[in-house]
Amino acid sequence: MIGTPSINPKTRLKLRSRRPFPVGKNSCDTGRLAVSVCICTYRRPYLLAELLDSLAEQNFREPFEIIVVDNDAAGSAVTTVDNTKMRHPELNIIYSVELQKGISFARNTAVSLARGDFLAWIDDDETAAESWLMSLWATRLINDVDAVFGPVIPVFPRGSRVWPARSGLFERPRHSTGTKIDPREARTGNALVKASWLCNVASPFDPKLANCGGEDYDFFARIADQGARFEWCDEAEVFEMVPFERQRLAWILERRLRASTYYWRSRSASRVRMVIRASAGGVACIVFAFAGVIMAPFAFHRAVRLWCLAMNGLGRAVAISGVQWKGY
Repeated sequence: MIGTPSINPKTRLKLRSRRPFPVGKNSCDTGRLAVSVCICTYRRPYLLAELLDSLAEQNFREPFEIIVVDNDAAGSAVTTVDNTKMRHPELNIIYSVELQKGISFARNTAVSLARGDFLAWIDDDETAAESWLMSLWATRLINDVDAVFGPVIPVFPRGSRVWPARSGLFERPRHSTGTKIDPREARTGNALVKASWLCNVASPFDPKLANCGGEDYDFFARIADQGARFEWCDEAEVFEMVPFERQRLAWILERRLRASTYYWRSRSASRVRMVIRASAGGVACIVFAFAGVIMAPFAFHRAVRLWCLAMNGLGRAVAISGVQWKGY
């Protein structure tokens, strides 16, 4: 397996081990749940199984539940969940199917089912380090913040080409534990959030963003405007498998364009200012795209980074066009 230098091999070994905990370690017999771990999934049975196995290994001693919301109307994840319950009968897993297609709908269903004082979010293509929940919880206790975020470390499967890892495009910023986090870095791939911010709103994740993405940034930006405080926990590691599909150049550039378009469309500005942004973005797109073509024969991974900058510029122009596309 090809990984980034920041991945600790000992941690990977821990993730592969299957160490049983006492039955009922996270049952809800006490009547109180500290955390609801929320997972939205869509046709990833094998990755979901790995994630659920990693949650069975948590050294977190507070009571918690796991909520799996399947966004496949056929309920394709039910076999994976049932098999996990047989392997780990101590886990308290709630399974539900959200028939309406879109990530916002799945997330809102998870919120409606959650009973914990806090909601932890992790994606179905990730696995959690053994101390994931404990680390998030401990950081949250220090300053009583409203949300805690942790690193998502990319893991490249055997047979991956070299340039996706060398490009650094799948790396995300890391900070010292306790660092204040700007909403622009907030995401649901690795987060612990006070339930009160989610459960007191009818649809915390905007349905209008259900099929284009950005629903998590939108949510965290809104609660930050209302006074919510965010911190970083660098020990709360999760590992994200980067499938071959996401290593394609077309996928990378489309994803960057979509993210840039959403970001600039979400920023309020006068029409004149938007036109100025779009014009500057168009110029940047041409410059970086041409620079990438020149760089490609010598260092393809650097060329890809330049083309991503070109997509950032193009996103400014697309933001005022009204063009919409489905990302989910």
